[in-house]
Amino acid sequence: MKALIRKRPGLSFAIFIVLWTWVLMTVIIAIVPVDPIAGPQFVHVALVFFVASPSVFGFIFTRFVDGKAGVRELLSRAVRWRVNPIWYLVSLFFIPAIIGVSVLVRGLFGADLSQLDILGQLAFALPIALLAGVMEEFGWRGFMLPKLLRKHNALSSAILLGVVWALWHAPINYMGLSKYGWDAVPILLVLALLPIVQTIPMVWIHNSAKHSMLMMVLTHVSITGGFIIFALPNANAAAEMRGDLLTVGTLALASISVILVFGAKRLTRSRLTGEHQEAT
Repeated sequence: MKALIRKRPGLSFAIFIVLWTWVLMTVIIAIVPVDPIAGPQFVHVALVFFVASPSVFGFIFTRFVDGKAGVRELLSRAVRWRVNPIWYLVSLFFIPAIIGVSVLVRGLFGADLSQLDILGQLAFALPIALLAGVMEEFGWRGFMLPKLLRKHNALSSAILLGVVWALWHAPINYMGLSKYGWDAVPILLVLALLPIVQTIPMVWIHNSAKHSMLMMVLTHVSITGGFIIFALPNANAAAEMRGDLLTVGTLALASISVILVFGAKRLTRSRLTGEHQEAT
């Protein structure tokens, strides 16, 4: 088992974190069922982030696979703040701007944008978004992405990581959509595409900003915060599906643009690429 993990660290991490989360959430939901009206309770969300945290297991796997030197390198990436200032702007505003555009498009199709409460949601969004970024990113972009980049080009790595991220997120998505019953199934399938079209621009930022985990956490914070502050109440499953399709479609167009401009091989014009990272 030890030899397999060291030989296939990315795959081993993916299998472990997905299976662990699915088993854990199945047990939790069986003990504390999700209210179809109120949605998931604090216990559901807290246990996901603190007991099935990709970041926690990212550090554990890093210590096992790469030793103390790997942990030191991962921590150094967490405070790697000396990057081109443009990447701070991209990390904080690129994907939220796309989410905002998708909401405007929903307005063109009849959604009531007067229900938006961006400033009112901001204070609520920030702590949740920060928690999500810190408790996830050191697993996804901290541990798993560098391992994938050693064997695959940047686009393939982004897609593979996006699939794993989607599988990990599926129980969380289910809790939020359980009120729709079986009508939630097609929505869950659409939402499974969301981590993939998010990961492509995230890998672009990662590879362009010196593999800085600070940039990755900020990007994750902006994504989660963006979805919260631009959230519109959905009257039914059909409205939910329309909104999610528009969001995924808009992000897919942005991802395609990144691929066309920066190339699938590296997703960056920087000379620093994943396969040349040290101590990972």
